[in-house]
Formats: sequence, C-alpha cells, structure tokens
Amino acid sequence: MRYTFLCLLTLLIGCATAQQPQISLLSVPKKIPPHPQAVTHFLRARFAEAAGQRDQAISELRAAVKYDSTSATLYSALARNLNAVRRFQDAVEPARRAIQIDPKNVQTRWLYYHALSRGLRDTTTAIDQLNTIVRLAPRDLSAYNQLLQIYNARGQRSKVITVLDSIVAIPGQGAQEKLFAAENYHRLRAFDKAAQIYRDILEDDPNNDDLLFQLGITQFSRGDTLSAEQNFRRIIARRDYNVTKQTVPVWVQLVHIYSHESRLNHLFEEPDIRLVNQLGNVLLRMVRGRHDHDERMLFANMAERVLNHQLQTDPENQTLLGTKARLLLDVNRTADARKTYRHANLQGEKTEYHLGIARSYRVEENWASAQQILEKLHRDTRSESEYYDQIAFDLARVYLRQDEIASARNIYQQAVDARPEHTGFRYELARTYLFDRNWEKAIPLLEPLIADTEDNPEFLEHVLFDLGRSLERAGQFDRAVAIFQRLLALDQDHAEASNYLGYMLAERGERLTEAKKLIERALKNDPENGAYLDSLGWVYYQLKQYENAARWLDRALTVEEETLRQTNPNSPIVDGLRENLAVIHEHAGDTAHKMGDFSRASHHYERAIEFDPDNQTLREKFKNLSKDASYSE
Repeated sequence: MRYTFLCLLTLLIGCATAQQPQISLLSVPKKIPPHPQAVTHFLRARFAEAAGQRDQAISELRAAVKYDSTSATLYSALARNLNAVRRFQDAVEPARRAIQIDPKNVQTRWLYYHALSRGLRDTTTAIDQLNTIVRLAPRDLSAYNQLLQIYNARGQRSKVITVLDSIVAIPGQGAQEKLFAAENYHRLRAFDKAAQIYRDILEDDPNNDDLLFQLGITQFSRGDTLSAEQNFRRIIARRDYNVTKQTVPVWVQLVHIYSHESRLNHLFEEPDIRLVNQLGNVLLRMVRGRHDHDERMLFANMAERVLNHQLQTDPENQTLLGTKARLLLDVNRTADARKTYRHANLQGEKTEYHLGIARSYRVEENWASAQQILEKLHRDTRSESEYYDQIAFDLARVYLRQDEIASARNIYQQAVDARPEHTGFRYELARTYLFDRNWEKAIPLLEPLIADTEDNPEFLEHVLFDLGRSLERAGQFDRAVAIFQRLLALDQDHAEASNYLGYMLAERGERLTEAKKLIERALKNDPENGAYLDSLGWVYYQLKQYENAARWLDRALTVEEETLRQTNPNSPIVDGLRENLAVIHEHAGDTAHKMGDFSRASHHYERAIEFDPDNQTLREKFKNLSKDASYSE
C-alpha cells in the first residue's frame, strides 16, 4: 500500500508540473529614492510654512527643486506658498510643472487655477482648469461655483444654465445642492427647470411648506397663476388659515393674485368662507401698514370688496359694518365712514363707533361736531373703560385746535386725578402750560416724569427737551444746559436739542466754538431748517464774522418766508413761523447795523416789527438806528 501511494503521488506531481507554463522572472526597476538634500530643504520649508515664514519656505523649496526636478510635491508646495503671499504670477510655472508630473491631483489644479486667474488674469485657461477639476472630482461644488461666478459676470446665461444642469445631473445629489440650482434657475427665469426640481423634492417630502411656497413663487413668476394659487392655499389650509410670521409671505402672494378682479370674483364664488374672511383681515392690516398711497388704495379697495361680499349674506352684521367704517375712515372717506358707523350703531350703540364718527369730524376739521360727541362720551364714560384714554386725548386735542387751552388742561387734569400713574396724561398736562408759556407751572410737572419714563427712551427724550427749554425760558440757564447735555448723551443726533443748546450758548456769547459745532450737527440732520440756519448765523455774529452771519441769515429768511407762503393761514404752525421770522429779521438787522448798512438794517427791523408788532425792544432798535444813521451822515 505504501508503495502504491508513493506512485500515485509521484504521478500527480508530474501531471501538475507538465500543465504549468514556464515563468521567466524579469527584473523590476527600483524606485529612485528622493535626493537627501531635496528632502532636507523640503522639511525645512514645511517647518517655516507652519511658523508662517512664507518667504523662508519659498527659498527652501526653490533649493529643493534644484536637487529634484521630478517631484510634483515640491512644485505644488512652492506654488501654494507663492499664492499665499499673493505672488500669483510666480506661482503659475511651479503649479504647471506639478500638474505635468501629477495631472490627476485636484489640489494642485486649484493652485494653478488661482495663480492663473489672479496672476495672469488668464480667464480662458482658468476655466479649462475648472472644467478639468469638475471631471476629476464631479462632486466638488466649489468648482461649479467658480464657473457660475465667471459666467454670471460675463452675462453668459446659457453657460450658467449648462453648469446648473451639470450640478443637477450629479448622481446621488443632495436636496441642498438641487435647491441651490433651483434658486439660480429661477433667477435666470428658467422657471420650468426650477419648478421641476421643487416637484421632484416634494415627492419625497410632500409636507414641506417652504418648498411648496418656492414652487408657488416659481409658478406665479412664469404666469401659471392657477397652480400658484392652489399651492399657496394648500399651505395656509395646513396652517389653519392663521396669519403668523411663517404664513405672512404666503398671504402676501395670495393678495397679489387676488388683486386681479377676475381671480377675486372667482374666489367669491367658492365655498371657502374661512379663506375669504381671513383675506379681508390681511388686507385691512396691509392698508394700515402701507405708506405708499397707491398701494394703500389698492388694498383698501380689495378689502372693501371683501367686506361688501360678506355683508351681502349678513347685511346687519355689526362687526363687519364697524370694520368697514374704520377702513373708510383710514382712507379719508369720512362721509361714507360716518354713514357706516351710524348703520352699525343701529344694531346697538357702541362707544368705539361714536369715537369713529368724532374722528371723521376731526379729519374734516369740524371741531364743533367732534367736540359735541366727545364731550358726551367723556361725561358718560368711566375712567376704568378701555376707551377712556382715547376719549380724553381726542377731546383735549379738539380743544387745543380751537385754542381753548384751559379746557384742554381741565380734561388732562381730570385724567391725571383719575389715573395718576398714566405718564401720558401728566406729560400732556405739562404741555398745556408750555402753550401758555407758563414755564414755572410746567417745570414741576415735567421733572418727575424723567424717572417715570426711564424705560421709554423716546418718551424720555420728549420730556427732557420740554424740560430743558422750560428751564431756559424760566432763566435757569445752568440747569437747562445740564438737561440738554443729558438728552444729547442719549441721542447725539437729536437735531432740536443740538440747535437749542447751541443757540443758548450763542445768545450769551459763551463757548462759541462748541455752539457752532452743535448747530452744524443739527444742520447736518436738517440742512433746510430756517431756525437752525438762523442759529448758525447768530453764532457768526457773536464771533464778529458779520459777512458770514449775513449769508446764513439770508438763507434762513429765504427758507422761512417760503415756508410761510406755502402754509395755510389757518394752520396752527403759522404763529410759530411768524415768531421765527421776527427773530431772524432782528438778527439780520443787528448784523447789517454792525456792518454799517443802515438802510438794510432798517428794512429788517421794519419787517421784524411787522411779524411782532408788540415787541418794544425792536421798536427801540429801529428808533436808535435812525439816530445812528443821522450821526453817521
């Protein structure tokens, strides 16, 4: 048996040997190790680069390539450091050599691209590099972004779209990259491509309202109003028709859609009552939030149509009638508003509707009718009522517009007695004394308001300004200066305070350099303000620079006289304008007097007396001017 086994084993080995081909061993060339000196210089360069010593690194790398001119690593490192110190032109050649040695190295191609685009300004070759990077690393979106920037800058729309197509075509591309492409498609008005991307993503994420909104925007932009409307309505229906920070943009788009009469009529024919009701509310908000007249009227007309549609089915609905009346009042259709408020009151009288009627009369400046309504409301309304504040303020303002300051003060005093914690009533009470120039009564009312309005900076500024001018008029100069300085510490750009303090100093001939800077700051904010121009002229007068003074005072007179010409004679600001003109003419007369121009001075004093005939100081100046002129002659 042992012999037989050995024979079989020998036979099998022989057969196996006979079937194998003959193998000839060839010598494999060994890789040549890098030159030791090249390695030394390269390591030194890396240490220098890590230490931020770019110039030293560049020097070591230049030495390294002298020993080894076949290393892509050395050339790439040299290009990288040259780019880092903005020696882009010098970086072009080493980057090109590195690519020749290692053409598939993406990082080196980026170095070459930056050197070309920033150094040689060779955009064509730079674009070739970007296209090569895209082929080598198709998921590298930074290369696509660079291409997009270049083509956008050149205005090459078709090439931009081609790049976007390439981004979308990348296998396994994420939603973020696709959305990036969709936004750019939309910007380029390639709406169909953008819409298709949004639809594709929505198939996997159908409840994504942000994407649905973008799809609606795209559809609306390409004129598919019906599809856009359906998508916007789907969003707000999922949000239970609420108006929130998230849904406001959707409602705005729906308003734009329904601004077309046919679309709004079609909406009225549908049974979606909640949409119609909420659309009316949104439109009312947009009317009150817009300053552009045409937009306000557009939204007001739409809101009125919605309200009229609702009133067709419920013509005696008091809430709808009141809402419509307020809308009409907001757009100054006072007679229609009054009629609608009265209709609403027929369903049950409400204070807010009477207030609306009174406001309609106030808009028309029919003070007597407004006063009659407000006086009755004031008698019948308790101080705890939610309408008490508005009634008191409105009634006092009606009295003030008729120069019935004592009556207005009485209303505010009653309000303060009933609501002593109400800073608004206390402030307005103090202001009634300002109207009467009773500074001593105003000051003790204004002073406690400083502490009570600390948390309301805007309100505090009003209190400080009125207190400052009251103190100045009461002869408390130093305290007035301190108050104005505090106000300017809160708001250094407060033009009125800057001018007032500057003029105070100029009047006393003190700190004139500071006064000039303060008034110039006020003029920077309001360069055509006659009072500020007068103040600067008066500073120059005090500096004895009479020609400069005359120039600024002439400008002030031009501005103020033009303002007076354009102002309704019955306007409450007329008295203030006449007072300003009296002061400016007096200043101009004083300046002309100092310059020896008695004729011009006489003219200005005469004009000042026309605006302020009871001013005895002016009359004395005019009388003395005649003596000075005679003496000069």
